[in-house]
Amino acid sequence: MSIIHLTKTVQSVQPRYVGRFSCTGSACEDSCCSGWTVHIDKKTFNAYRQAKQPLLTERMATQVKRIRSLASDTKYARIEMQPETLDCPFLEEKLCSVQRELGEDKLSDTCATYPRKSRVMGGQHQQALTLSCPEAARLALLAPDALDFVEVSGKVRVESVIQIRSKQGLTPETMESVSLFCLKLMKVGSLSLWQKLAALGVFAEQLTSTLKQGGHARIPALLKDFETMVASGAIDGALSAMLPDYVIQATTFSGLWQLKKGRKNSAVQASVQTQVAKGLGADPVTHLVTQQQLIDNYRTGVQRLPDAMKDAPFLLENFLVNEMFSEGFPFSETSPYDHFLKLVTQFGLLRFMLAVQCNDPERLPDLAQLVRTVQVFSRKYQHDADFAKRVNGALKNAGWDSLEKIYRFLRT
Repeated sequence: MSIIHLTKTVQSVQPRYVGRFSCTGSACEDSCCSGWTVHIDKKTFNAYRQAKQPLLTERMATQVKRIRSLASDTKYARIEMQPETLDCPFLEEKLCSVQRELGEDKLSDTCATYPRKSRVMGGQHQQALTLSCPEAARLALLAPDALDFVEVSGKVRVESVIQIRSKQGLTPETMESVSLFCLKLMKVGSLSLWQKLAALGVFAEQLTSTLKQGGHARIPALLKDFETMVASGAIDGALSAMLPDYVIQATTFSGLWQLKKGRKNSAVQASVQTQVAKGLGADPVTHLVTQQQLIDNYRTGVQRLPDAMKDAPFLLENFLVNEMFSEGFPFSETSPYDHFLKLVTQFGLLRFMLAVQCNDPERLPDLAQLVRTVQVFSRKYQHDADFAKRVNGALKNAGWDSLEKIYRFLRT
């Protein structure tokens, strides 16, 4: 069978940790071959129909189903997971029988590229990893230089590279300049993490307003003016008087967490969700917790979270920078400010899940548990596009999408 998916070698800008990544295969504690909806592209589907291996062809005939409604060349079919385990039917002893029998070239785009995300913006190839992969999460979150950006040579599957086109009237080159500015803002050493996010919100709001008014030509000046304002310390001074609102943070993000806590989980996912519930103070039998318990436990935990992260104080910042880079912030939603709202929601929910595990007076979670929490959060919440839309819609409907109110979600 001939090669169906071409690869090429490109120069790519990527975080340093990407070059350190290698799939752990059967040793992975939360397999990417289980619990997903796995789409099959048209080329791969047709190749499977031509396969001659008896065991594979039987499974492919029964377990690979055509998508009949709203199908595309990239989402042409899907793999039916095993109903009891949610494992891929081609998984044997935690290894892929398709890759073993047919070769890596015959893997679908989804399976061949995960956890990599590749794109071209302004003529420049960029690559990052999604942190729903346990090994990617470890590499991205535990090394101080993990999110330093480097240019390296590497192979990419041609069809998996996303071409970033002009959005909101901006050229890809201008979009790249704005994205780079936002990443640099997250590296400003004089600001705490919540202040960086607050400053990012101000910028996203101003950028959104500028674009709505057709002021595209003013964007270079906006970048320069904002850089000057940050360097002057004006942002720090404007935010210093703000107080944390633990009540709003605890009740809001607890509600978001509970939206998916009961879904079927792998052993690793179930373990993390159990620890979060325990940290909330939930009754082991009824699973109920009073609002005051919730607020008190969150307040205690969020104040102790820096102690738990003392050997990797950059953990949350690395998560945010990786998310911004991999999603092309702030251009992956309907407006830069909407993308900021999505980022704040992700940050707040993840911080909540980490913090409530830190209120045990006898023991703080170790870094391995914190990384597992980030990985499980990424897998259960970030990969659910419908969840993100529901959350953003709920915030807007409740009037919580204004920048002044969003600050109350950020300060700790």
